Amino acid sequence: MPEPPFRVGVVGLGGVAEAHLDAYRSVAGLDVVAGVDLDAGRRDAMCQRFGFHPHASVDAMLENEALDAACVLTPASTHRDVTEKCAAAGLHVLCEKPLAIALDDAEAMRATCQAKDVKLFYGASYRFLPALAKARELARAGEIGDVVLLSESSVGGNGRDSYEPLGLSHYPAGGPGGPGMGLVDHGIHLIDAFRWLTGSEVTSVVGRGIVSGKAPVTEFLLMDFDNGATGHLVYNDFTFSTDLPAHGAFTWGDAWDSDGFKQRGSWLSHPGCIHIHGSKAALRVVHYANALYFIDADGVRQLPVTDRPAPAQFALQMEAFMECVQNNVEPAISADEGIAALRVLRAAYTSDAIGQAVDPSTIGSEAKK
Repeated sequence: MPEPPFRVGVVGLGGVAEAHLDAYRSVAGLDVVAGVDLDAGRRDAMCQRFGFHPHASVDAMLENEALDAACVLTPASTHRDVTEKCAAAGLHVLCEKPLAIALDDAEAMRATCQAKDVKLFYGASYRFLPALAKARELARAGEIGDVVLLSESSVGGNGRDSYEPLGLSHYPAGGPGGPGMGLVDHGIHLIDAFRWLTGSEVTSVVGRGIVSGKAPVTEFLLMDFDNGATGHLVYNDFTFSTDLPAHGAFTWGDAWDSDGFKQRGSWLSHPGCIHIHGSKAALRVVHYANALYFIDADGVRQLPVTDRPAPAQFALQMEAFMECVQNNVEPAISADEGIAALRVLRAAYTSDAIGQAVDPSTIGSEAKK
């Protein structure tokens, strides 16, 4: 007997939801039944495009739909409330990154889902990008020797007058915030990816992040790992890129860079690249272009990767989520992973406040603001 359809409601129908829903078309056995958004025009347009039932609130969706799970794509400031409502109704939850803004919210989400015996799958979608997944396979197999340095940066924009952070509904004033390609909204992917690539925990952090509602600063995060590796992130969205035409690439999949969203087949003037340096070789991962380069003493060669470029990472993520629910096993990416990444992020802000390195394990829950 075939499995019955896996019935999902999507909460939050902003730009990232389009990428998710486009990808979900290829997932066998998935039925996107409902969508929730406060914006009536947006809600109705997405309903017509993707064929689900529109709702103006999570409560209305839960009251009127028979669902197995919810995909939470709302701003991070709402994740706890939406997740707890869905868990209370018996739904399994796939929650976008970051899991929350405050650690106590993230830990409460985990506790609620555990108490209600539902799965909470953390949306660390970079783990499903084929070029990055292949890079991890090589790194963990020792093909590049000991991993000693991992880095990523996104520096660009059109000057300070054109700078546009995500709004206060995403990141409330006074807490972590910034633009879509900043430390909080984007860098959280890399914090998780670096832990995943090395199989190691972060032992020390020095960093600085933008405070929501305040003037932007250059953001950075320097991480020491317990295997001896160093991770380095740098972000600035209010200056100008120094990338030259030769630095660009055509993107094999949909992409986000310092110029914003780009459809597959577009020219990326500032392609996102993850650099992984080992004692024997190095890897350059152009993750949205779905390209992987291996560099050693013999030169540079491009390695083949699975032909499922972005936004297929969201399909692969949904398939993993469905598998854990249908087989009643632990999520491939649990809430613990989201909490660990959030703890490193919050350690960067603590480091900036006290002017010294911070051990992320010392960062505890915070009072909900």
